[in-house]
Amino acid sequence: WLALALGAAAQLEPIGTLGSYPDIQLDRAGNLHLVYARSGRTYYRMLPSGMNTFLAEEDTRVGASSDHQKQPDVALDSRGGVHVLGSSTYNTRTAQGWGTPLATGVGRDHHMTVAANDDVWIVYRGNQLSARRKRAASATFDATVSIFSGGGTDHVYPDICAGTDGTVHVVFRMMYPTNYDCGYLRYDGQAWASVEWACLLGRSKMEEAPHVALDRNNIPWVAMPEGSLRVNHRTGGTWQHEIAVIGTAHSRSEPTIGVDQADNKFVGQWGGQYQVYNAATRTWFSGKLPSTNGDPIGFVDVVGDRLGAFLVYEQGKSVNKDVGAGAVNLVVVKVLPDGSVVPPGYAVSPSLGVNVAQLSARAGGLLVFALDAGPAHAGKGYVLLGAMSGTTPGLRLGSSVTLPLNPDLLTLFLLQWSALEPRLCRFLWWLDGQGRAYAGWLVHPRELALLTGIRVGFAFVTIPQFDFASNAVCVQIEP
Repeated sequence: WLALALGAAAQLEPIGTLGSYPDIQLDRAGNLHLVYARSGRTYYRMLPSGMNTFLAEEDTRVGASSDHQKQPDVALDSRGGVHVLGSSTYNTRTAQGWGTPLATGVGRDHHMTVAANDDVWIVYRGNQLSARRKRAASATFDATVSIFSGGGTDHVYPDICAGTDGTVHVVFRMMYPTNYDCGYLRYDGQAWASVEWACLLGRSKMEEAPHVALDRNNIPWVAMPEGSLRVNHRTGGTWQHEIAVIGTAHSRSEPTIGVDQADNKFVGQWGGQYQVYNAATRTWFSGKLPSTNGDPIGFVDVVGDRLGAFLVYEQGKSVNKDVGAGAVNLVVVKVLPDGSVVPPGYAVSPSLGVNVAQLSARAGGLLVFALDAGPAHAGKGYVLLGAMSGTTPGLRLGSSVTLPLNPDLLTLFLLQWSALEPRLCRFLWWLDGQGRAYAGWLVHPRELALLTGIRVGFAFVTIPQFDFASNAVCVQIEP
């Protein structure tokens, strides 16, 4: 029955509209908010929590730069209000719709956030780095505040985010004293502190542009392009001396970063490269976002979720770091802590777990899987399968269920032997009264020698209905 289902693989699809320089944020209810530029205007769409289809496009009534200078930005307040910045013009969306656009008076290289008290902050290039605030109860922005005036360049490319504790955090690029470095500034709710250097000074040239995100403890994590892609974080008032090097990132790669509620870190950058730090295994690994039609991938934006992160990216033949992409397809996906790329509506609660992240091919070992499809699937049959060919785009089994595995010889082997081989315990079985089960694979020494160096993915699907598919978990086969 499963062999008959080995038809067209599930495809991640563009959201159905064209644009460039996308920016995303999540509200407290888990709804995803997207803005993007097209023909000098900023447009908006919202993806309801748990869905794969965006609501209709809306004109925000603000402009948008066709290059790096004044990209669209979106931020959310505590009441569900949507705040949009584009080409130095600001507007808000409430239950009554879009308001009247407001000139902000900010310069180029701007980014925006909303603080815990619903104050709006915009940071931008100017003398050398400036900020403007619109208080929650005000209809206008306060006077400009110069938050850093040292250094030797005005190509600052700042980023900004806000904590749940009332803090605001800014990173930027600056030549100080003689090298381009990554500067950091913190607003504690009352005043801006003195500059700190996330690179700890003396490193190679900082490229355009560093980005910052906070974890659940309001600790800032910064992704920095220096040729090498570096990630650092600040704890106890200081920056860590051992800076993680997780890949390469060059000028205008824009490595955006997000942190989920389980403290997994996600970095996405130009070209579709992404890196994931799995907090459970304490390891980084890399991947490439899929193109749905073979076109090149441009800029990427990231926001952390409860588990995993949403990524939006440009996809089109005209993607360009320097002059903008124009109007190209936009694709939104979710990346899970094991690196799997799934549709954005994929459930964030893991329904499959495994006891180890690595297995020695030489020594073998025991893989134990915990399955949890929930009470709605109690008593149903299931099959647990594996693949060595990746987890995306996966296998579509019906109109709404995708098994996150690319079927290959390992899939067919497990399918054939799941009911016959005693060492494959309950790979083909029934879920209990709570929709749960355990399964195991006793791997003999050297049995998986040919898979050394490969990340093997596993997932399960209910049978014969194909009405539920789990997340994928991956096990790295080591020597």
